[in-house]
Amino acid sequence: MSKHELNFDNDLFVFETVMRVRHTEIDTGQYMTLESLTALLSEARLRFLYSKGIKEVNADYQGLLVDELQLHIMSRVRVREELLFEVGVEPLYDKGGNLITRVTRMYTGETVAKARQHFVSYDFRLNKTTPLDHTIKEALYPHLFKH
Repeated sequence: MSKHELNFDNDLFVFETVMRVRHTEIDTGQYMTLESLTALLSEARLRFLYSKGIKEVNADYQGLLVDELQLHIMSRVRVREELLFEVGVEPLYDKGGNLITRVTRMYTGETVAKARQHFVSYDFRLNKTTPLDHTIKEALYPHLFKH
């Protein structure tokens, strides 16, 4: 995979959550593992979607499915560090979009990682992508729908 720079506009970030690195998330070198960071990014994404009223899978067996992750790690993280996850949404298109995340050390503000998670609207019953419904578009990109 080619290395693309992950640069985001600060005004795209609309949600924040804090998580502390646990002992079970580090390797023998005492640093957080790549797998643990990926899991924390997923947790931040799910907290963001929950705050917007978006269920993982709705009654019609439809939901958002992450099909690509772009991750740039700038600094290693040790156990018990508190990390701030800022989550935002890049402009949507008909069947999906990108959630962006910036991870910083809570007390110093140093950037630890940046990530872009591409998602699609997916029908798990039909096993195919579907257009984003109006409710999800409005929840993720509300400034387009202000009356």
